[in-house]
Amino acid sequence: MRNLRSALLVNAIYLILLGISTLSPSLTSSVFGYEVKDAGILLVLSSVFLGFGVVLWAIAGNSERYGGLASAVVVALAIGVVFLILGWMRGLYTARNALVPLVINVVLAGWIWSARPRS
Repeated sequence: MRNLRSALLVNAIYLILLGISTLSPSLTSSVFGYEVKDAGILLVLSSVFLGFGVVLWAIAGNSERYGGLASAVVVALAIGVVFLILGWMRGLYTARNALVPLVINVVLAGWIWSARPRS
């Protein structure tokens, strides 16, 4: 369970950092290199990142009780991978912007999957 706790904490910190980096169009532009035209959509994205980061932090804080949610976290990461790949294939993202989050999501998904409790 300790390994699962660590993986979930790393995922939580990653999401919280993403949430902070998407708080404003200028910050998002400096971090990701994209000009954001709709600050409202960006705030919704930021709230999802921050909110999910807090949920993961809580799960990690009691991984013995909530460790069964690890599979759902892996599915959430897989959804992110699929959307990153779709965006990259459609030319919405460059390799510079897609590869790092893809690698992070795949590594986190693998780590959490391998550390999840087995029934």
